[in-house]
Amino acid sequence: MGWSTGNDALTRTNPAWPPMLPWTALMLAVLGTAVLVQSGTPSAGRVWAGRGLAAAVGAIALLILIERSTGWGSGLDQVWFAEALRNLQTAWPGRPGGQVAFSILLLSVAVATARVERPRSPVLWLSCLLTAMVMPWIAALAYLFRSVALVQIAESAGMALTTSLITMLLGASTLALRSERNPIAWMRSRLNRGILLRLVGIFVGFPVLVGLFLRVLIRVVGEDVGETLSTALGTVILGVTTFYLSRREQRLIDALGADRAVLRATADGMLDPQMLLEAVRDSGGRVRDVICRSANHATREFLGLAEPDVIGRSALELMPSIESSGLMAHFDQCLTYGQAVMLEDFPLRDETPDDSRRFDIRVTRAGADLLTFSWADVSERFRAAQRLTASEENYRLLVENADDVVSRIRDDVFTWVTPSTETVLGAAAQHWLGRPVREIIPVDDLPAHTARWRKLGEGGEVKQRIRVVTSDGAIHWVHLYAKPFYDAAGRRDGVTAAFRLIDDEVAAEQELEETRHQKMIAEQRYRRSVDNAAIGMCLVAPDGRFYEVNDALCRFFGYDAESLKRKTWQELTAPEFIEADQKNVNDLLDGRADSYRMVKQYIHADGHRIWGDLSVSCVRNDDGSVQNFISQITDITAVVAADERNQVLARRLQQQSDRMAAELQSAAAYVASILPRGLDGPVRVESRYLSAQELGGDCFDYAWIDEEHLLVYLIDVSGHGLESALLSVSLHNLLRSGSIDRETLLCPDKALAELNRRFQMGQHGEHYFTMWFGVYEAPTRTLRYIGAGCPPALALNACDGGSAEAVTVTELPVESMPVGMFEDAAFPSTVYSVPQGCRILIYSDGASEILLAGGQLPQAEFEKLATKLAVPEGLTLDGFVETLRNMSPEGAFEDDCSLVQLTFD
Repeated sequence: MGWSTGNDALTRTNPAWPPMLPWTALMLAVLGTAVLVQSGTPSAGRVWAGRGLAAAVGAIALLILIERSTGWGSGLDQVWFAEALRNLQTAWPGRPGGQVAFSILLLSVAVATARVERPRSPVLWLSCLLTAMVMPWIAALAYLFRSVALVQIAESAGMALTTSLITMLLGASTLALRSERNPIAWMRSRLNRGILLRLVGIFVGFPVLVGLFLRVLIRVVGEDVGETLSTALGTVILGVTTFYLSRREQRLIDALGADRAVLRATADGMLDPQMLLEAVRDSGGRVRDVICRSANHATREFLGLAEPDVIGRSALELMPSIESSGLMAHFDQCLTYGQAVMLEDFPLRDETPDDSRRFDIRVTRAGADLLTFSWADVSERFRAAQRLTASEENYRLLVENADDVVSRIRDDVFTWVTPSTETVLGAAAQHWLGRPVREIIPVDDLPAHTARWRKLGEGGEVKQRIRVVTSDGAIHWVHLYAKPFYDAAGRRDGVTAAFRLIDDEVAAEQELEETRHQKMIAEQRYRRSVDNAAIGMCLVAPDGRFYEVNDALCRFFGYDAESLKRKTWQELTAPEFIEADQKNVNDLLDGRADSYRMVKQYIHADGHRIWGDLSVSCVRNDDGSVQNFISQITDITAVVAADERNQVLARRLQQQSDRMAAELQSAAAYVASILPRGLDGPVRVESRYLSAQELGGDCFDYAWIDEEHLLVYLIDVSGHGLESALLSVSLHNLLRSGSIDRETLLCPDKALAELNRRFQMGQHGEHYFTMWFGVYEAPTRTLRYIGAGCPPALALNACDGGSAEAVTVTELPVESMPVGMFEDAAFPSTVYSVPQGCRILIYSDGASEILLAGGQLPQAEFEKLATKLAVPEGLTLDGFVETLRNMSPEGAFEDDCSLVQLTFD
């Protein structure tokens, strides 16, 4: 403001002293801003902003020092107020002096490193800070003691008084910015910090006081007498102040000693352990440990150590569990905010595995880095509370989950009921409190209720079934147990009643009665059903005698009931079956089995053999012995005779089937024998034919029609069996025989039109066929082909790399209907230019449509497998076929599998 308005009084405090230059004011203001943005709890952005401002000020101060040491001028001092600065008595009118620039440089380093957390950064920060304030302090003293020569009296070359004061204030602000660092942290942690602060005050205040007196006395008594008197007055005042403070401190020390003795006796008389702890902080100012400075007798007893073994030791050494329990964070919080920490039932665990030890802990701040720490072992209280809570929880769960309703009744009114009342009576427990018991008694049962209440009033007990009415009017049966209630003093106080629903029991009894009735009816029906059953049924004694038989059994054996009851099962069984049947009976008698079933022959009354399907079970006595056998015999004589005839027919059918299979195998071998074996030359051809379990209609051929044209085709006739195979062979022979002229064969569309005309499905047992037909012209490397209802052929072209992923697969599209389905069908051909090294795979649907365990093989998977045919270390055609075969769950093809691979040089 002074430089901009031309008011010289605003730039200096004395016209004879140096002014504060513009660049000095700017740099000090920027440093003040840097300190301000880093104060408090700054964010990372604020910290870096403060560092940037401090670095800028340091760079300018360093530039000024270089200019003064080398004599080089950059003209920086002429940027501001050039006209006013030229009047100053210096060659460097706008620049701060060397003393000021050096102090500002050190102060900028201290501000920039204030928030740096490195091992050596606190030392650098404090060194720069203290050194930066030395010259301003000396300059301020020089002004006080009129030794202006020390600060270079020439204008703009010396350090102004305001510059020195502001620089020291900025240094103090930077020091307070990190109060957790030394020396402030060290001062706060000392118990004698009052004495230390007084020494600092004497060191700073004595020269200031003498200087002020000197300024006043020189004007009053002259310079020589003023210097002597100012020194004497400063010494006297300082001595008196020191004597007064020393006496006051001694009295405080004596009082403190007495109080300390009382407090020590009080602390030693406490039952709970108590310690005075001093905080040990890390470089970030956080409490990382505490040192024991005092401990009462209970603490030493708790730790089992003598006082010398406790005082001065780390709390983490004395009680390692403090760190793992998280107490250190509570210590830090208490010292930071000053709020006492009170923890109830805190799990301060030690080396013992007992997890139930709990402590009540109190932590209070006793000083800057001092706190008191006391604890009480409340483990027994904690365990008792746990037992009480568990007991209450068990009782609550018992009451809430019990099906029985427990109630307290006084003067025929409910005074307490359990929550299960809602399940039994249809309303919550609160609903029934204060209501008379008569509300749940049906009107018809009120006389009985009165009698029960009279008996309870006489001291008796009631145990019986009664009926109750719920809140919605429904009637239920309950089992009631009621008796007088006696309080802790033995006085009778109402009645306690417990009841539970027994609707199911009553219903079960009623159901049992109904069951008996129904059983009687069932037995009558059973008797009628046995007598009228279509199969033979009987009861047999353990010795084999029949004693209950029905009409069907009498008809089976040819005896009347009375005659049959005089027989045993052994007499009516064919001799060769007696031993096996007797073994089964013995298993029942010995308890090794409860039933058995067998087919055997019996002897009819007229002597011929009959077949029966016998099912036997038994009824046992309470001791496990057999009371009787229950036997059922089904007449299967006609069934056995039919089975024998069927077996004869089955053998004949199997023989015919074997002959047919042999013929089919012979036909498959014939088809394989007429197929080509392969070609070499500019176009190499490989082929494979694998017949299915049932003979199909696959057939293929390839041959050079002339020197320039290669004919390739693959036929798949619909259906299976000899008809399909014979039609396939007929087509094959027709194409090979020369019955179709060469010009027609060279045009696939004409060739298939001719075959479609000759082999209409209506004339060949409703069989049509799919066909892939192609003619390769070698000079032009073109392939003209037609796909008539068949799978698309695959063109495999290997790229650089030699891997299956580098193979491109091109589907040669199929656009025509199968041959023989429609008379007017058209068969347009398609042309494919064959690249060098290309492989074309032609295949029947038996190769691609493989049934896997989870469905049919996808076309994409088939094409991915086919790419391995085009790489040097991939699959051969035989390996490709074997891979396809292994994919099938049965290891065989469902349909004929035909593969033709063409390799073009």
